[in-house]
Amino acid sequence: MSQNSRKTWISIVIACVIIVGILAVAAVGGTAFFVYRHVQSQVTPSENAEERFREARERFGGQQALLEFTRGDDRPRVRRDALPAEGSTVRLESLRVLAYDRHEGKLVNVSIPFWLLRLAPANKFSFLNDHGIDFDSDRVHLTIEDLERRGPGLILDQTDRWGSRVLVWTE
Repeated sequence: MSQNSRKTWISIVIACVIIVGILAVAAVGGTAFFVYRHVQSQVTPSENAEERFREARERFGGQQALLEFTRGDDRPRVRRDALPAEGSTVRLESLRVLAYDRHEGKLVNVSIPFWLLRLAPANKFSFLNDHGIDFDSDRVHLTIEDLERRGPGLILDQTDRWGSRVLVWTE
């Protein structure tokens, strides 16, 4: 291999390494920016958290949650009667989660764009796998299509046995 050919290949390899490094930095930066924009967390007293939950819950009036937990059973059950036969004409923009951990005094507000949920493989998603709150679409058979057919509304309103609370809705 000639000296010029070797220099060319070394330049190509260095350029590829630089490009991969720039793409990695962009991916990490993009992820950090996404989390910064869509996840807010704050330490707050229980009274303030209850007020935030009350305000969020008021927008649904007397609407029943799509998922419910029965006493003594930590597995969620889908209320199929809450799913209309006709699909909603309103396009969902986001899935919102408001969670309060009473033990830590931490209030977390998450907003997941619905376009991101639509990208999930086979429209299956799983979240809230923490501290005894286990929501798994394989077990409860809740799909993105079910949420879109229902339209904007309350998905889950749950307080666990330790006093932590989760409110999930679509808008």
